[in-house]
Amino acid sequence: MQAITPQSVSLSLPALRRTLLRHYRRLSEASRRLRFMGGIKEEVLTQTANSALPNGIFGIEEDGAYRGILELHILEDGRAEIGLSVEDAYQGRGFGRALFQRGLSEARARQVHSVDVHLSNANAAIRKLCLEMGGDMRVNGMDSMSRITL
Repeated sequence: MQAITPQSVSLSLPALRRTLLRHYRRLSEASRRLRFMGGIKEEVLTQTANSALPNGIFGIEEDGAYRGILELHILEDGRAEIGLSVEDAYQGRGFGRALFQRGLSEARARQVHSVDVHLSNANAAIRKLCLEMGGDMRVNGMDSMSRITL
């Protein structure tokens, strides 16, 4: 089995936003619900991609496109947030785990003290990753937030 190595996505901001939008559009409705914690209309999906300004972005490219993407957003007070999505046909192959570990490594390198991950309670995969990385889990209705101290 070949090692999965997420790469830093180095594109101009307009190209990055187009890449994100194409990736988001390839997600199934179920995967969009997990990534964005609810249903999301096309216009909101476009607006989300077109306003994206991550401090770091990592991707796994396969078959000519980024099939898994992690966005790292540095916040105030030494905190960060992570957003992660993997296209349906590529799930279960370790893309999410590799991206998540890469995102946490980058956060550490940037002197971040903790990373927050907001997730739907239905997202068992990201919940498992957060718990494995020592994150706590705070449930609020249908959603949760995990804080991972680095």
